[in-house]
Amino acid sequence: MKLKYLGTAAAEGFPALFCNCKYCNEARALGGKNIRTRSQSLINGDLLIDFPPDTYHHFLTHGIKGDEIKYLLITHAHSDHLYQRDLFRRYGCYAHNMGTPMLELYCSARTASALEGDIPNVHVNIIKAFDVIEFGAYRVAALPARHMPGGEPLNYIIESEGKTLLYAHDTGYLFDEVFEFIEKNNFRFDMISLDCTNVDIPIPDTGSHMGFPNINRVIEKLGSFGAINDNAIICVNHFSHNGNPLHEHLCNRADEYGYLVSYDGFEVEF
Repeated sequence: MKLKYLGTAAAEGFPALFCNCKYCNEARALGGKNIRTRSQSLINGDLLIDFPPDTYHHFLTHGIKGDEIKYLLITHAHSDHLYQRDLFRRYGCYAHNMGTPMLELYCSARTASALEGDIPNVHVNIIKAFDVIEFGAYRVAALPARHMPGGEPLNYIIESEGKTLLYAHDTGYLFDEVFEFIEKNNFRFDMISLDCTNVDIPIPDTGSHMGFPNINRVIEKLGSFGAINDNAIICVNHFSHNGNPLHEHLCNRADEYGYLVSYDGFEVEF
């Protein structure tokens, strides 16, 4: 399985649009891996996770042909994860000779309710927490995320090519029933990608995001019942400017625990 991080920031991006804090100013000066757009990932070239306002930029920057995307998983309806206006460009004079005439979009009912009417050439599939579905080369389990109360946000377990990924953004510490579901169904992860919005800013496990201390507790819990395969890749992702997500700083912190740090364009094959 191949995972490519297209955007790795929280809603404000990094540097943030209107911010002059020391972290944002330093990011502007340094550039490179310190420039982070809104959260989005691509799996195996045909499965997209989330659809932020930066999708067009991501496709141009990384040479992605949008019409080759067959499947789209949406985590929740916040605009940095679902910017539906650009989805309306999948028809007529806006999109000639598409290689994939119908895009299959998967999301919760509450997320679907945020969509403004039918989207041309997009088929919306409603899924619920703990549903396990199959499409194409993928088997996907939906997990309830600790985020956006009442909005039915989802995280995902994605299986393909004999590999298993846990993709958990935006979320706080995982619910007990999520750990129980993972253990009961004997999921064993080859890669884990976790929300690190807060970096080192303290946030309780009941909060809607995580930082390194919360991530460490998630990894410890998953390891306690053998859900992490030997040589599994653990990567932190989705950073707020408030937490100082300068790449060198993040790498120094993540090295303490053996984690990788995502950046825009970072690709992992496992």
